[in-house]
Amino acid sequence: MKIKLLLLLFLLSSFVFSQDKDSLKKISDIKPEPKPISAVSKKIDRNPEIGIYFLAIKYGDIEVAKNSIYSLLQQHPDSISYIDTLCRLYFSANAHAQTVLTAHDYLSKDPSNLFIRELLAISLGAMNKNKESLEEYENLYKQTKSLYHAYQIAVLEYVLKRYGECESSLNAVINDSTSNNSKVSINIDQTKAQQVPLRAAALNVKGVMEKDLNLMDKAKADFIDALKVYPDFVLAKSNIEALNKKDQPKPGN
Repeated sequence: MKIKLLLLLFLLSSFVFSQDKDSLKKISDIKPEPKPISAVSKKIDRNPEIGIYFLAIKYGDIEVAKNSIYSLLQQHPDSISYIDTLCRLYFSANAHAQTVLTAHDYLSKDPSNLFIRELLAISLGAMNKNKESLEEYENLYKQTKSLYHAYQIAVLEYVLKRYGECESSLNAVINDSTSNNSKVSINIDQTKAQQVPLRAAALNVKGVMEKDLNLMDKAKADFIDALKVYPDFVLAKSNIEALNKKDQPKPGN
């Protein structure tokens, strides 16, 4: 009988020892506010579309806000500021295909915008374009050296079954002393999430990978180490319980 558990990200489909696939797009701490950038603000007194945009945002009408930005884009086709705003609006609405298109368009003109690149990485993952998402996170990590980005790289390497690379990426997170203080949001189920230290999350992923490789003792040790870092880590507890149940003899044996 197969045991299905939860692991981590917005991206993983239903593996044994995995988390639901919506976690990837929710795991990032990015919360892009759909507000106009400087180019929009400067023209607020001259263009009625700006006023409509602000009113739409005030009342939470994303559709009207998008239409206003499209009108502004038609009037000012060379302004990438409006593409930036449109990308954020699509991301806020979980419209990942449109987020990817607008992000690609923006980055072709300004590849230095790391915020838009992260929205692109998240949306690609949400669409199960894992290889492309990994490439974007690798681009981000080269510039940010962020442990969060290193963790996302490790998870995507696991999804792509690049176990050797995954182990190296996880060890880089685990062995960094600051990973005890940095946190990542991990979904427990469809309605609840936990803020978990990155080190604990990385140990849990490593245990999941070792379980896949039939290294059960190492897997259990890493789940235990994850709980030492964060005793309330629900997924690590579930993974240990599943291993213990698997080790129990069946009735009649």
